[in-house]
Amino acid sequence: MTVELKTGTTPVIDFHVHVFPEAVAPRVVSAFMRFPIEVFTDATLPAWLKHMEESGVDKSVMLSVPTKPTQVKSVNDYLRPMLSNARLIPFAGVHPEGDDPVGVVRRAAEEGFLGIKLHPLMQDFKPQEKRLFPLYDAAISEGLIILMHAGAGMDFDAIRGSKQDFDELFEQYDYDRFVLAHLGGRPDFQSFPEFKTGWPGYLDLAFCFGFMPDDYLIDLVRDFGVDRVVYGTDGPWQSEKRTLDYLLGMDFTDDEKRALLFGNAARLLGL
Repeated sequence: MTVELKTGTTPVIDFHVHVFPEAVAPRVVSAFMRFPIEVFTDATLPAWLKHMEESGVDKSVMLSVPTKPTQVKSVNDYLRPMLSNARLIPFAGVHPEGDDPVGVVRRAAEEGFLGIKLHPLMQDFKPQEKRLFPLYDAAISEGLIILMHAGAGMDFDAIRGSKQDFDELFEQYDYDRFVLAHLGGRPDFQSFPEFKTGWPGYLDLAFCFGFMPDDYLIDLVRDFGVDRVVYGTDGPWQSEKRTLDYLLGMDFTDDEKRALLFGNAARLLGL
């Protein structure tokens, strides 16, 4: 599957998607309806696969956050069957306060997961805390991608995952397989008018389109490096079809669009 550019076509990888078991999805959707956002599917896997088909997206990176240590097993039991679906790339869930987060990371690598997802807000940690270091060390030794929420969240007053937090983290870890979501926490562009950070790794574009001036977003991407930013939606809270149309209408070059939509993610994922 591909989307059309002026100079041809490109496949698409969505690097930031959430789905939930059918028994849980209605409660999650109901909880999110408190916020001024749309929900574009019923948050189940079958509905997302249909949405991908309708949007022209080839692969989605599937993320789930165990908000309690006791949820780690059930989250990964749910994600594990997705490893056999050629259109899905699940990242394992791990909780810093779990009984054996290093063991969870090691087992995830053995089972074929390509990355892990962490959420400083929902899991109540700061990225630079030393108690996270054994977890990072295990993921790095296994060559796993570490995708982390960055910036604020709709249901949280505090920010655990600010620019300062990540500056301190990257003083300790120069790892080029970190991915920071939401352009490193910059949808609230007024809080971070200067962007040149020197951070390693990648940023994703989840929940960024339409939340800042287009020219500003383009400058952020180019300043950080177009070859280190990946397309993502945060689906089902954002639509692949709408965000793709938005990105394709922006003043990136076709080569930049190919990199953002597919090339960078494919390289990072080893596809």
